[in-house]
Amino acid sequence: MTAALSSQDFETAQNLLADLFDEVSSEESVLSGGTKLGLGGDTIQSLRETKITFGNPSDEVIHLTPSLFDKLQIPLKEIYKRQMREQFNFYHLSLNINLFARGGMQFSRLHCALSFGPKGSGEPIIQALFPTAEWKEVLSWGGGMKLALNGNLEWGAEVAVPDELLQTLPGMIRANIDNKNQLNAFVAVPDYSFKLGRIEIAATGEGNSECAWEIGKPDLSQAQTVKLVVVFKVPKETAEIELTGLSAAEVNMPWLVANIGDVFEGLSRKLQDVLRRRDSERPPAERFPIGDHETWKLRLPG
Repeated sequence: MTAALSSQDFETAQNLLADLFDEVSSEESVLSGGTKLGLGGDTIQSLRETKITFGNPSDEVIHLTPSLFDKLQIPLKEIYKRQMREQFNFYHLSLNINLFARGGMQFSRLHCALSFGPKGSGEPIIQALFPTAEWKEVLSWGGGMKLALNGNLEWGAEVAVPDELLQTLPGMIRANIDNKNQLNAFVAVPDYSFKLGRIEIAATGEGNSECAWEIGKPDLSQAQTVKLVVVFKVPKETAEIELTGLSAAEVNMPWLVANIGDVFEGLSRKLQDVLRRRDSERPPAERFPIGDHETWKLRLPG
């Protein structure tokens, strides 16, 4: 995982991009003898116009109860059945991230983080996350899938994948995939899709009140939605939680530098230094993150 981002990093990054746009477009106008944006100016302007926003998490919060599993004839693991009856309320939350990028943009990673509150002895506990690294080959196949949760609170999916791909998947994942419209004994997550291409993915957070995803080399070349899914539990007396979300796409720096190569030597020393830094030396704002940072109060369904 990369270093944590903050809302201040977004503001700093936008200011850096504005400075870079002014200098690049000025240099390109000198070279061309006109005012039309060149490749570098157009690239930076496209980055500045890229938008990433959250959907409303209140839209898809589902109370998971023993009676729900019984109604669907899904055997619920005994420890979860006991916790649901005596100690915790369990919930299934889906949160959309809406991505709007112009064609041709290249990003190195998409970072998403969620924090559940209130903090303290009764804070929410994350039980399960999706997507996770084990599912990357299935997700890279693209398109829609029927995502679902079984009685062990583990993920399953109904998706059409080639047999040769199916045989290469981890055993637990392979056992929970069905491509024949026969996904039984699962609570369905409606309309799940993933269209970010052949990605690398890391996810962490089970057993904590905070979780994060890092998706490497995402294809953000079109408007699309990424759906994050979390199963969490709270003490039975908890009626409301606070949810904070942060999402950010970071530009592919070699691609950006290549697109402004014709005018690079004419840039200020400050911006040259920013663009020349190694990734390991680059603070969060200098990765030019484009994203969103929001906090919601969620009234939990009974």
